[in-house]
Amino acid sequence: MNPVVAPLHPLFVAKITEVDLARQIDEATQRAIEGAMDTYAVCVLPDQHLADEEQIAFSRLYGSLEVEPEIGRKTGAGGRARRIASREIFDISNLDENGNIRGEQDARSSLLQITQLWHTDLSFREGSAKWSMLHAKAIPPAGGDTEYADARAAYDALPDAMKRRLVGLVAEHSAWHSTTQRGGYAPTEEERRSYPPARHKLVRRHPGSGRNALYIGSHASHIVGIPVEEGQALLAELIEFATQPQFVYRHKWQVGDLVIWDNRCTMHRATPFAAADHGRDMRRTTIIDKAQEALVG
Repeated sequence: MNPVVAPLHPLFVAKITEVDLARQIDEATQRAIEGAMDTYAVCVLPDQHLADEEQIAFSRLYGSLEVEPEIGRKTGAGGRARRIASREIFDISNLDENGNIRGEQDARSSLLQITQLWHTDLSFREGSAKWSMLHAKAIPPAGGDTEYADARAAYDALPDAMKRRLVGLVAEHSAWHSTTQRGGYAPTEEERRSYPPARHKLVRRHPGSGRNALYIGSHASHIVGIPVEEGQALLAELIEFATQPQFVYRHKWQVGDLVIWDNRCTMHRATPFAAADHGRDMRRTTIIDKAQEALVG
């Protein structure tokens, strides 16, 4: 049966049903999902009970995958073994390598605090992220939702004077800038060297839809070529504008949900839950933006 695509929000986000990703999908289904992503930027596929290998195989249909860094796992940084074997799966959970709830002082717990800030995945890389796919294995009884913001609709709604102001502006993004805002994780020197800052235009053309989108978020530390405080004030103003209620969709997770989002034209953030009392097991694959990587490589 062909995929059924139904909008979930007036501006973006759709639900896709009549697809079983645990089975190999044909090219027509693959292209239908890609078309829905180009239009809606965020797609929810419910009832996808996938093994990690099946999630990886589906993700690879759309590009090469980023591997999860060893940040927070180094000796002396609270790290030990991996809970999930494949590094192509990002472990977005509050569980340790034995499946127990991590303490609040654990380095990985500290790092996950930054997911509660509006951000776009891998913006601190020159070759940043195309899509992310997050699969819900276990969810808490309350909280732990994810919010998404449409950066295309936000750009469209900007006053013309602001659009002119943004022409040609470039922001520097750093993984370590966001950690100073939430969580307080202190990276090792090796980690700092492994993830140097990256620079991206504040406005980028989204290739799938041809629309302009803001490219901002908590990893953006300053704007190149203007005073730091002025640039930070502009970034904060843009984030506040782009995350107004009319541009935001809040997803309440169910076990088996797979949500795909386009990092090139959205921001997202996690919402809090009782992390000391309940497990939340979410597994992410992240597709590298090869087009952007080619521009800066």
